[in-house]
Amino acid sequence: MVSYELLHGRAGFLWAALFINKHLGEDTMSKDVLMPIVEAVLAGGRAGASDNTACPLVYRWHGTSYWGAAHGLAGILHTLLHFQLTEEGVEDVKGTLRYMMRNRFPHSGNYPLSEGNPKDKLVQWSHGAPGMAITLCKATQVYSNDRDFRDGAIEAGEVVWKNGLVRKVGLADGVCGNAYTFLSLYRLTGESLYIERAKAFAGFLHQYDPAKLVTAGHLRGCDNAYSLFHGLPGTACLWFDVVSPERSRFPGFEL
Repeated sequence: MVSYELLHGRAGFLWAALFINKHLGEDTMSKDVLMPIVEAVLAGGRAGASDNTACPLVYRWHGTSYWGAAHGLAGILHTLLHFQLTEEGVEDVKGTLRYMMRNRFPHSGNYPLSEGNPKDKLVQWSHGAPGMAITLCKATQVYSNDRDFRDGAIEAGEVVWKNGLVRKVGLADGVCGNAYTFLSLYRLTGESLYIERAKAFAGFLHQYDPAKLVTAGHLRGCDNAYSLFHGLPGTACLWFDVVSPERSRFPGFEL
């Protein structure tokens, strides 16, 4: 079964190609190579939506239609937003984003883990409002006339702030990943409020040295305690980016 998601699928390949082109030259990975893959990702989403006419693009990972940035719609759409799409592709991406915004949890404003999942528990980059906020920030940049994407990004950012500090540390599912929501919103809006919020999250992490974080149990039991997405390197990236927020980018997600 073909995988389309960011961490293990075609969207991840496309993101890696965009990263190469950004740092080695725009034509290092040519459009002739990349655009057929972009079209294949769109075609796969349309095929997945054949039994769900309300949402234009549907993808399944291990049989589940995830919505988050790591394994689901938010990550796939964020990648597609970097490409020049056909009119049909643009409408499918916009329609999918609006479908997600309409179907977020009405009381909290958070986004479900997966299609139809009633549990409102996870507020992290992998699953929930943080990853969706960053994707909507990108959508606002690409479709600047669509005010609802900007409003949706700001509302998702409020969910992250009101939810407060999560238990874990890393980019994927922890405090530093959620802090990048505010850095993205700062670059989008220019409002200093978001810098202060990012600093508040980063400041919490700064109170503890790496050994204390591990000992406290934030990373205990994690096989990748010193990896970028699950461990302490993501925290180091956040500290650098808080110092220069205009140049900040969520590692492995924003370009």
